[in-house]
Amino acid sequence: MTGVVNKHTYLSGIADGDLIDDLFLLQKREVKRKKDGNPYIFAVVADRSGTALCNVWGSGAAGETVPEICAAFETGRVYRIAGRVSLFNGSLQISVNEGVEYLRQPVAESELDPAEFVRANTDPADLKCGIWEMIAAIGDPALRDVVLEAISGADGFFEKPAAKGRHHEYPGGLAEHTLETARFAAAECDAHYAESNRDLVVAGALLHDIGKAFAFDRSGLCFAARPEYDLIGHVSLGVTYLERFRDRLPADVFSHLLHIVQAHHGPHGETPCQTPEAWMVHIADFASATLREVADDQAALEPNTGTRNGRKCGGPVWRF
Repeated sequence: MTGVVNKHTYLSGIADGDLIDDLFLLQKREVKRKKDGNPYIFAVVADRSGTALCNVWGSGAAGETVPEICAAFETGRVYRIAGRVSLFNGSLQISVNEGVEYLRQPVAESELDPAEFVRANTDPADLKCGIWEMIAAIGDPALRDVVLEAISGADGFFEKPAAKGRHHEYPGGLAEHTLETARFAAAECDAHYAESNRDLVVAGALLHDIGKAFAFDRSGLCFAARPEYDLIGHVSLGVTYLERFRDRLPADVFSHLLHIVQAHHGPHGETPCQTPEAWMVHIADFASATLREVADDQAALEPNTGTRNGRKCGGPVWRF
């Protein structure tokens, strides 16, 4: 690609004390206040290798312009980030002082190779193949057709993230998390000696986060949450979307499917799990999310260090 700016520094390779000056994707930003009341920008930046916290402090009079810079700071755009890497609570973060001036204008997308900035843990073709295989394994033809049509009709299902800032928060994360959850749930079902409905377990796992397909819009190189993400919630969005399939399934099967979707947050949601199938999907969902969060928090640590409070998982993490 002619005219593309070359990137040299990746977040997976930064270390405490490094001075960096390179291009990174802005995923999140907000103005916060220091103890002395002066503003600073709390941001999350990313590239293909991972994410990192970035605090934009400014220097001298620049502190007065921080709110203005934050207002013009566009998520999903790439900026030149110049600052120092430091270790804080076991995690690496970037502090920007004099480099605040570079943040006034994003780099033109025509000068970038998106593959350098967008994380892709899994090949999209492999994700699609895996999900189609899980759907094909559903023995009930009516239920299988509903799952296939629901996923095929969900806008951007294979491109969108699974969350704003924790597990699988990158493009393609929704499909990746869905496939992991379905595989975990199917394994639980196969290992469970008591009789359970495997078709409903797999179908519920594949559809448990379908509402997230309607909770994000494209923003530059990544996605930004719609207001509905917080105001309504992805569970309600998913249940509303699935209502169109009510007449395609027996009443008890459809009600059980909706219960699995509604209850997949388990004790943390409004509707508690009331069947083994619902519990299996909740446990599988929790396993997929937690393993991703711990793995990401571990990747942000330097070898032979730990933290009591991982940025994503919220608990202790150690990297051997």
